[in-house]
Amino acid sequence: MPIALMVQATKPAQLAQIKAQYPAWQFKTVDQLAVADYDQVQVMFGNHPILKTLLARPTHQLKLVQVISAGVDYLPLKALAQAHVLVANTSGIHADAIGESVLGAMLTVVRGYHAAWINQTGAKAWSLPVKTTTLTDKNLLVFGTGQIGQSIALKAAAFGMHVVGVNTTGHPATGFDATVALTAADQALKQANFIVNALPLTPTTHHLFNATLFAKAEQRPMFVNIGRGPAVNTADLVVALDQHQLSMAALDVTEPEPLAATNPLWQRFDVMITPHISGQIDHFRATVFGIFAANFAQYVQDGTLARNQVDLTRGY
Repeated sequence: MPIALMVQATKPAQLAQIKAQYPAWQFKTVDQLAVADYDQVQVMFGNHPILKTLLARPTHQLKLVQVISAGVDYLPLKALAQAHVLVANTSGIHADAIGESVLGAMLTVVRGYHAAWINQTGAKAWSLPVKTTTLTDKNLLVFGTGQIGQSIALKAAAFGMHVVGVNTTGHPATGFDATVALTAADQALKQANFIVNALPLTPTTHHLFNATLFAKAEQRPMFVNIGRGPAVNTADLVVALDQHQLSMAALDVTEPEPLAATNPLWQRFDVMITPHISGQIDHFRATVFGIFAANFAQYVQDGTLARNQVDLTRGY
């Protein structure tokens, strides 16, 4: 009997429902899985170190992995591709939350709330050491024009920002005033007042945000990272802040992650850190289970996926 390995926690009603719908399947947690079961696992919901163990077995039957994140850089993508395993993510469910987080970070700075909090916990002076401004007419450069990037762009447009997107080819994308290719972003970098990383982590984007890129920014932009921590060379980011190439950094993801309490980034007034929460949403388990349930149903029917299939050659 085939097994669906339920790594991701599900509500009792959800598990009962899927068990009733598919009586020919076993639904087990990792704790319930015996070594003798390994070659019966066809589907995996969530990620767990046991994935590599399953893939290493020449007799494994794994066919589908459904993860609960948009990014899949932490998966053994090469091994999954070689084994012809379908992989699905949950891209899109975090887009509104992340878009709001990005706008919130920018507004916190331009409207003076960041400076006000520092003042409130320090000098408590009836004036702030910064001049407040608005987002209106400012230039926003978003690296990544997928669903998250588009959410950021649409929300930024409501504040009257001019939004340019960066993607692999410069192809048009919803919500952007213009788009440019990753290899042709220099002019946009010169004009940017805000730079956002919303790219997946791939060999191409690893440490993309480094000294060379920061040196091209001429407007002392604020940098926001809601993509992946390793997309940024942290040492270069610190130098760019110290040399005032950047005015501010808002980091929801870091390298390393989690960020140790002793890391000097925590002590900087020009860095705002959130612990990888920009994509958090209400009813998360219900939302991701819905994606899994749709993909599981389609897989059982004809061996394909209903939505959110990852291109393992691209890594997203």
